[in-house]
Amino acid sequence: MNEELVRTQYVIMRILRTNKATNYIRAMTVTEISEQEGRNKPNTLYKHIKILQKRKLVEPGVKVERANSYFISVLGLELLKKYDDMEGDTDENGSEH
Repeated sequence: MNEELVRTQYVIMRILRTNKATNYIRAMTVTEISEQEGRNKPNTLYKHIKILQKRKLVEPGVKVERANSYFISVLGLELLKKYDDMEGDTDENGSEH
């Protein structure tokens, strides 16, 4: 399976991790994610979340009123760590260390 993420998927996963949405109870709604992401409409984010869900990188959480919520899975955290490690390999000018 292709492990690559598109930018929006990466940002969604970073938002979930930053907000400690790492379990069923602490999950975030698409609206909450959208407020922090700030670029895409909730419907666009929802489509990306569904892709992440199929890849088992994001899991459904508890309902928040009528809205579904989502949290980053252990598999998602592991993949995000790989991306973080890749970022650490270059400096701000894109040069490798």
